[in-house]
Amino acid sequence: MGKPDCIILYNAATMKELPWSEEKIYPANLIREEVGPIEESLRELGYHPAVISVDQFSKDLVLTLYRMAPRFVWNLCEEIQGNTDLEMCVAGLLDLMNIPYTGSGPLALGVALNKYRVKQILRASGIPAPRGYLCAVGQRVKPRALPRFPVIVKPVHEDASLGINSNSVCRNLDQLERQVAYIHGVYRQDALVDEFLDGREFNVGVLIGQEEQVLPISEIDFSRMPEHEPRIVSYRAKWDEDSVVCQCTVPICPADIPARLENRIRQIALRACKAIECRDYVRVDMRTDARGNIYVLEVNPNPDLSPQAGFVRAARVAGLSYTDLVASITQSALERGSKVPTTAYAFS
Repeated sequence: MGKPDCIILYNAATMKELPWSEEKIYPANLIREEVGPIEESLRELGYHPAVISVDQFSKDLVLTLYRMAPRFVWNLCEEIQGNTDLEMCVAGLLDLMNIPYTGSGPLALGVALNKYRVKQILRASGIPAPRGYLCAVGQRVKPRALPRFPVIVKPVHEDASLGINSNSVCRNLDQLERQVAYIHGVYRQDALVDEFLDGREFNVGVLIGQEEQVLPISEIDFSRMPEHEPRIVSYRAKWDEDSVVCQCTVPICPADIPARLENRIRQIALRACKAIECRDYVRVDMRTDARGNIYVLEVNPNPDLSPQAGFVRAARVAGLSYTDLVASITQSALERGSKVPTTAYAFS
C-alpha cells in the first residue's frame, strides 16, 4: 500500500442512556457501518486512505493532520466526547487548516442541529415548514401559542430521532404537558412543539456538486403500524430492529406518487438545501398534511451513508453504486480544494 493521501475521520460511538429516558441503546446505535465501505471504495478509486477515530480535540490530532497533509478528509464526525454541538467544530478545524473535506461546512452543521432555527430559516425563505413554537426549560406550556391539536413534541437540539417516542404525538393539553416535561427533565433542553401533520412522510437525498442531483424519493409506509402507535419514525422505529414499530416503518423507493407531487418535493428539497447552505450530500425529510400540502420537517447535512441507509438505497435506485456515490462526494471536496492555494494546505 502507498503512503496515505487522504483521511477518513470519524467519531467512535459514545452514546449513553440518560436517566429516565425511554430511548435505549440498541446494537445499531453503536456500529459505524459506513467507515469500512467508504475506505474500500476509496481504494477502488485509487486513493490510499488512513482511518482515524476522533475521541476529543487535541494537539495530537492537529499535528497528525499537519504531518499527513492529506489531499482531502472524509469527514464522518458527528460528535466529540458525546457532544453533538461539537460536530461543527471538526469542520471548522479543517477549514482553519485549509484541508478540503467532504460534506457541509460548520455553519450548516451547526444550524441544522437546531430544529427551530431551521424552521425559521425555511419559513423566511418561503419554504413550507410546520407551525410551532419553543417551550423553554422552566417554562410552562402556553395554550395560546399552540397550533391546533394534535401536536408533536421533540427536543430542539437532538438528531437520530432522540427524544421521539410513542408519546410524542399529543392530542390534548395533559399529554402535551407530560411530554414537554419529559423533554425538559430528561434532555435538559427546550421542547419544540409542532403541529402534527397526519399525512404521508417522504425523504429525499440530494447530491450537490457542480450540478445538483435529486435522488429518487422515498416514502415511509405506515400502513401496518398498530393503531395505538403514532404514524411517525420514532427513535425505537429507527434503531430497535426487533421492534414492531421498526418493522412497520417500511421505506418504499421510489415512492409511488403523482408527477406533480414528485416535482414539488424535488423543488422544495433543492430550495431547502440552499437555504441551510448544505454541501455535497443532504437528506431532506418532508410530510404532507391531510390536504396533501407538503412541508419540510428537517434538513440533514451529512446523512448516514451505511450501505443499508436510505440515502444509499436511493442512490442505488438512481443507478449509482456505492463506489460511484463515494466518488461523487469525493470529487466535490476535491473541487473545493482546487480553489485553495496549494501552499495553504499541503504542509511540509
